[in-house]
Amino acid sequence: MRIIGLLMIGSKMVFAVVTPLLFDTLVVPLQKSTASIEKLSQKPVMEPNQSLLHDFLNRVETTLNTGKKLSGAREVDKEVLNSYLKELRELARTKESIEVLYRKSLTTAMAQKDKQSFEDLVTLPLEPLHHPRIRSEVIAFYRQYYPHHSIKSMEILCDEQALEEKSIQIAIEQEQAYEEHLRILKRSEAYKVKKTAQIGSRNSVLLSAESNGVGGYEFEAENLNPYTVTMSIDFEFLSNLKPSGKIPLFIEIPGKSKKRVLELSRITSGGVDYRSSYGWVRGSAFAIHEDRYLYKLPFSKGINVEVSQGYHGETSHKGLSAYAVDFPIPVGTPIYAAREGIVVGSEGSSNVGGASAEYRKYANYVIIEHNDGTMGNYYHLKQNGAVAVIGQKVAQGDLIGYSGNTGYSSGPHLHFSVSKVDPISMRRPMNLPIKMETAQGIVNLPRKGDRYTVQ
Repeated sequence: MRIIGLLMIGSKMVFAVVTPLLFDTLVVPLQKSTASIEKLSQKPVMEPNQSLLHDFLNRVETTLNTGKKLSGAREVDKEVLNSYLKELRELARTKESIEVLYRKSLTTAMAQKDKQSFEDLVTLPLEPLHHPRIRSEVIAFYRQYYPHHSIKSMEILCDEQALEEKSIQIAIEQEQAYEEHLRILKRSEAYKVKKTAQIGSRNSVLLSAESNGVGGYEFEAENLNPYTVTMSIDFEFLSNLKPSGKIPLFIEIPGKSKKRVLELSRITSGGVDYRSSYGWVRGSAFAIHEDRYLYKLPFSKGINVEVSQGYHGETSHKGLSAYAVDFPIPVGTPIYAAREGIVVGSEGSSNVGGASAEYRKYANYVIIEHNDGTMGNYYHLKQNGAVAVIGQKVAQGDLIGYSGNTGYSSGPHLHFSVSKVDPISMRRPMNLPIKMETAQGIVNLPRKGDRYTVQ
């Protein structure tokens, strides 16, 4: 839950508050659902649970008033504060119980083909209705029993699912940075390719093979990029040859490095042959994110920013892209490193952007590789707005660029995420959940509409 941040309380019963503490804002995530729960309490289908719903609504109102009093107090009573935080935790658990009842009632209505109860429940925008599995079941029922598409809220839900499916497909296409089925070169060929290879191009990661002098082959990988890559090697065909490692082989190649990765040994004195290819993707599938690390908001100290799309957002933050945050900010807003590292990607030449996937390739960005192997991604910078250069070491809080509206963007904003290579597919980046330090406390689940102040 993102309701309760870490509050450091002294040993005295009462402590002074130097700056206002907005305790009442901790109730907001609960308060957002009260309108729907109040309407739910009036539906016949929820009549057996009305007392639970009414009790929840009354307690939220009381707790909100307590929060307002705490926020306005010059001195905060420790016992009152502890009681307030305890009540918040209990209310959060009660809300989860209500949502479980809602899901069960919805499942029962569909199983019994009770259209009236179904309509009563789906007209209320409670969170369980947007869970992918529940939403799919609800939409399937709706399409079967409502051929005339007569429920407005369900039409909106159908549009949401269609948009999400489209967004996931777009995200897959965007993230398919994996270069596969590349041809293994001879050492002499590799030397020629290196002279023309550019950072990020297909041939910026090379795999070459050379005879080992006893009937087998040695394979050497070279990463010409400044960032780590994950390489895969697979063999479609092997004749009289035994690989030195498990096939397919997945291996991490650090930036600007070369290493021997595999050997094929001849099994008998007969002839040998093989057919193979390789692929690579930027980043490491073997990186272990430092989950306790506290990221800074990537803006100037004191600035208050809003979240226009948070984790599991409505449009593009789905699937492996779920853990990303969009901050709507004016073009030219200074962007600072949320975490220290080495700049491995920097693009600022584009001045093109728009609300269509065709603009995706025109995004300006800065990418920073962290010491745990993860990547910090800062996208949609303005033209000439990527001031950090590849190879530069940056500290947390260093200026790295200026925000813009380039690439696939419907308005000026910064898209920020931390990623590694998906260890399942080994072919796509995946975003990671992180903790961000703000003046409101530690945030680990940013959502649309949240506002945070840079500490």
